[in-house]
Amino acid sequence: MRGARSTLVLLGVALALGGYIYFVESERPPAGTPDPLEPAFDVESDDIDSLSVTAGNGDRTVIEKDGDRWRIVEPFPVNVDVTQVVSLSSSLANLEVQRVVAEPGDAPDLEAFGLTEPAIEVGFTTTDGTDARLLIGERSPAGNDLYATVAGSNRVFLISGFLDTTFDQTTFDLRDKSILDITRNEVDSLEISGPDVAVRLRKADDEWSLASPIEARADLGVTDGLVGRLSTGRMSAIEAESAGAEALGPYGLDDPRLTVTVGLGSSAATLLLGDTTPAGTVYARDGARDLVFTVDASLASELEQGVDEYRRKDLFAFRPFNATALEIELEGDRWTFALEEAAGEEETDTWRRTAPDAGDVERADMDDLLARLSNLRAESFEPSREGTGLDAPAATIAVTFDDGERERVVVGRTGDDVFAVSGDEPGAARVNTRSWEDALEALDPLRGDGDAPAP
Repeated sequence: MRGARSTLVLLGVALALGGYIYFVESERPPAGTPDPLEPAFDVESDDIDSLSVTAGNGDRTVIEKDGDRWRIVEPFPVNVDVTQVVSLSSSLANLEVQRVVAEPGDAPDLEAFGLTEPAIEVGFTTTDGTDARLLIGERSPAGNDLYATVAGSNRVFLISGFLDTTFDQTTFDLRDKSILDITRNEVDSLEISGPDVAVRLRKADDEWSLASPIEARADLGVTDGLVGRLSTGRMSAIEAESAGAEALGPYGLDDPRLTVTVGLGSSAATLLLGDTTPAGTVYARDGARDLVFTVDASLASELEQGVDEYRRKDLFAFRPFNATALEIELEGDRWTFALEEAAGEEETDTWRRTAPDAGDVERADMDDLLARLSNLRAESFEPSREGTGLDAPAATIAVTFDDGERERVVVGRTGDDVFAVSGDEPGAARVNTRSWEDALEALDPLRGDGDAPAP
């Protein structure tokens, strides 16, 4: 009995100790965990309704919020760069004091910390009436932190050194730098005109096509990429806040090098490009504003590319996984293939040759042929079909895919040169000869018994 009683007592002690560890010790931070840093301001970023920034270069910018919309009101009214302003307000709300250097009672000499004439000043007000200004002075001797104080507090503390670039924002940094006020998904046409270029594209059913100087399918990647650059493009610098028509000459904008008209349904936006600046950028102007700014020269180069750059380079739109039928006419012979759907869920779709004789074909061989055909691309374009061999085609290929869509490509050959036309597009595409011969080789195992490979 005495042994059992001792065991029960020890068990009770163990349970009590376990409970203490769980309920008490678990609330303590792990050994070595630093104390949380003190916030510089007791404010939520959503409550900030105005900002003022005096940057290191002397720029002073005042920004106010009207509802959910920020706008610069000084030194002039203009839209903001939303990302920059949201980052600024969030950084103020989340600002942490790395270490307190001097309390007000220490009567610190603010000049010693570069705070009597601060390098950067950031002020804010909130919806509940808070009005505060952060003053940022010199770097600490180690260079990792910045001396700072809140105006009127006489308390000096350190903030992280990387925040100088966060708070040192000029008016240009904080303003909207979009070159055009457009939304990418709303663009349905694009016209580029200049002394050496005249291209017009249109979009219908999410497909881009060339409308002038030729009618042809457009390369989706090239066209969408250019529209993306126009919708997200940013100014490199501001040259003139307000330049009337009489003041555009020095920038080459009185007779623009390029005029880009972006269609947006019932409206349009216009970008004008002028001369190249001494720095290598290009003067530009949004037709809806008097502002003159500069853009990266690569944008101008991209806009000046020839019409062939916009043409679709792939001869075929199908892909091996969505093809359902294939017809090939080659030097007097004709082969047709059809995809047969599987009868049950456990089976797979199969390809069969249907002409000139019916027969099974290996799925891997068929996939190889379809892949090589779908990868045929134009290396360049010829404006005329003369001398391309297309008047007496070497091959005609027709593919059915998706929900019955059908496309046809005619191939001509003169010596070692191979040309092709997709549908009724103008001119001819020059095709890599080796790629074409590889596609013909992939047909060999699918011809059927007794068929000789094409020479």
